Amino acid sequence: MRAKVLEILSGMKSFLTESLTQREKYLTRCTAFTRNRILTFERLCLFLLVNAKRSLSIELDDFYLQEGILACSKSAFSKARYRVKRDLFRDWSKHMVSLIYDERHKQKLRTWKHFYLKGVDGTTLYLFDDKEVAAEFGGSSNQFGLVVLGRAGFQVDLLNGYCCAAWMGPHKVGEPHFAMSFLEQSSEKDLLIYDRNFISFELIYKHLQKGVPFLMRAALTFNKVVERFVSSGKKQAIEYFSVTDETLRSMKKQGLAVNKTTMLKVRLIRVELDSGEIEVLATNLLDRQKYPHKCFKELYNKRWGCETQIEKFKNKLQIEIFTGHKVEAIYQDFFATLILLNLHNLIVRSCEKQLEEKIETKENSVAINQNVSIGLLKKRLVSLFADHHANMIFQELKVLFLRHLEMVRPGRKYVRDPARKRQRGKYQTYKNYRRAF
Repeated sequence: MRAKVLEILSGMKSFLTESLTQREKYLTRCTAFTRNRILTFERLCLFLLVNAKRSLSIELDDFYLQEGILACSKSAFSKARYRVKRDLFRDWSKHMVSLIYDERHKQKLRTWKHFYLKGVDGTTLYLFDDKEVAAEFGGSSNQFGLVVLGRAGFQVDLLNGYCCAAWMGPHKVGEPHFAMSFLEQSSEKDLLIYDRNFISFELIYKHLQKGVPFLMRAALTFNKVVERFVSSGKKQAIEYFSVTDETLRSMKKQGLAVNKTTMLKVRLIRVELDSGEIEVLATNLLDRQKYPHKCFKELYNKRWGCETQIEKFKNKLQIEIFTGHKVEAIYQDFFATLILLNLHNLIVRSCEKQLEEKIETKENSVAINQNVSIGLLKKRLVSLFADHHANMIFQELKVLFLRHLEMVRPGRKYVRDPARKRQRGKYQTYKNYRRAF
């Protein structure tokens, strides 16, 4: 695992070096970062990766202190950052995922019946009141005016913890938009799991056309077929979905080969929760011997791993505190934070063997404290990307991560209160104030 982590770090650093050879693609000006300055291209990118949440002056001072040189000014940083396009961080994130899932490393990744379980979910991000930001993302209006919001979508490897794909855009764009985008990047080796906000005739059709397995929760009133299935009391059944006129018109505009007689073959699964509530799942895993009814309740429950990664992204990594007030800064921070999320997970997973040894000597199961370990990584991130320090810092982080453990409490549940949605986010951006400590 050590060799894998160091190889991925080396590959990520190589991407930065090579990206400077594609100046038209990643920089706003071809002459940017050609002069000998304190704030080099590499330092700028690593600083954004550090996840600065306090005053920029304080964060820059801490950043340069590690190199023993005087920090650049926050105005110099702000000017330099907008010479880098958001595409750099988006592609850097994709490159990291490609390194993690490289053929040389795949055998160390967990699967379910040879599938990578990938949960898809979305969330709302609170932004800040700015004309440019409001024009890009929109939001939700009330009697007091417009609340500026963005929408984000995530595809998470539920067994390995990595965020394989992410999207951010206007609040008015619905979840099916990024679901379709994620599907295009998926293969027959992926099993995509969705909650009831995603299921549609079109999404199921595209899954079947592409040959990608899926498991979708359906509302009990999704269509007449689901309603009849619920009323029948059956545990499972093979059913056929027909297309509505509105969906047919929409799909024909996309050039898809559908007509009124097009039917989709799906397997409906009835799941009874401990509370007595009934859930209906739809899937194209039709083989009852290979995929028995009893496996689907636990399988769908694994989708919660997507929720936990989004919670880490929003609260522990504080994505809603941005390092700039322009649209480009928001996108840069979004994808830079995504890289940090996966990097943290990469190091946590490298501790699994030692963690299992610790669990054997304890009465209760334990896990690495996510919040503390993120803070420990932040302080050492720059050194982690230094060639001569990478191995030492990596080993140091593993020791520190394993020192901060929390007891796992099986069966712990929290009541979800939709009326208190804003209070779930612990942080937000103030344009005239940042914490200094």
